Amino acid sequence: MRRDTLAAVKSRQLISGVALALAMAACKPSSVADAEASGNVAWLDTEASPSAIEALGRLADTNPAAVSALQEHTQFGVQAYIAAWGGVKRGAKWGGDMLHAGLQDPSRANDVASAVDGRDPVIVPFLPDIEGSLSRLAAGVTTSSLAAVLASAGKASHDAVVRRLADKATRGAMCGGIASPVADADARSTLRNVPAESRDDASCVGAVVTLAATDDATMRWLAQAAEPGLLGAASKLPTLDCVRLHRVWADALAARDSTQAAALAVPLSNAVKRCPAQLDGVLADALRSRPDAQAAVTGALDPFSPDDAQLKATCAALPMVATGRATPIAKERAADTLAHGCKGTP
Repeated sequence: MRRDTLAAVKSRQLISGVALALAMAACKPSSVADAEASGNVAWLDTEASPSAIEALGRLADTNPAAVSALQEHTQFGVQAYIAAWGGVKRGAKWGGDMLHAGLQDPSRANDVASAVDGRDPVIVPFLPDIEGSLSRLAAGVTTSSLAAVLASAGKASHDAVVRRLADKATRGAMCGGIASPVADADARSTLRNVPAESRDDASCVGAVVTLAATDDATMRWLAQAAEPGLLGAASKLPTLDCVRLHRVWADALAARDSTQAAALAVPLSNAVKRCPAQLDGVLADALRSRPDAQAAVTGALDPFSPDDAQLKATCAALPMVATGRATPIAKERAADTLAHGCKGTP
């Protein structure tokens, strides 16, 4: 009888344990949406998927435990800061506090910057943090995300962009940000209008050429007013296609006067070597109708290069330079080119 009693007790305990387990399983969220609806911070914290972290962010607007959980997740990547950015857009104080702290932390600032959108007006209160971190990190870790946010924020970050371009330590990073696809037109205009020394960096040269490939305002400025070195880089690098390079030099030779002839000769020579068919008509037109450009054009030609023979229109226009009112040097080079290069002989 005693054995039967003990067996019955054990059976009831087993049944109770199974029932409890089944009840607990039934209470466990089946999805992120279920966990968010029930306010189950612990489940979302453990799940830790991007959608779970995003849900934690929404709960954090009213639940301090969710804020604490997100604080822990800031150690493991950018997802918590993406959630914080969402909080900022909803007007949640916790989101702003988390972003300010992250952007001021040298070890996290660049990653945090990748979580925000500089084109959104709510970025404005965070711009001083972003500029400060860009300045501090200039000689250290990669700063492209910070610079890209500044470059994308428009007029609100104009003065900061000017300062970062003026600072040699941050100039390259800032130019990289301006070359990014998210950069605002104000940042591109700023790059064009700062003093030339604020563009004195290899990244700035690359930025100008990259922008000129798609941005007409930058292309016109490159042709008409940019430093000859920038024009030379655009002529030599493959970034600008030959059609666009044709437009650049047609504009440049029309806009620049004879005082720049010497500085333009090498850049123009690079353009002719890269795109002879597209530049031939540009050179011929300049020789015929723009006396100020004759010295630059003849200076760009190698009088003894057989390759000159492919410049049919240019060679046809050279006699008027050789016998006209050009400078003695231009006339001599025109004559030598006609006698050698245009005939395909060295």
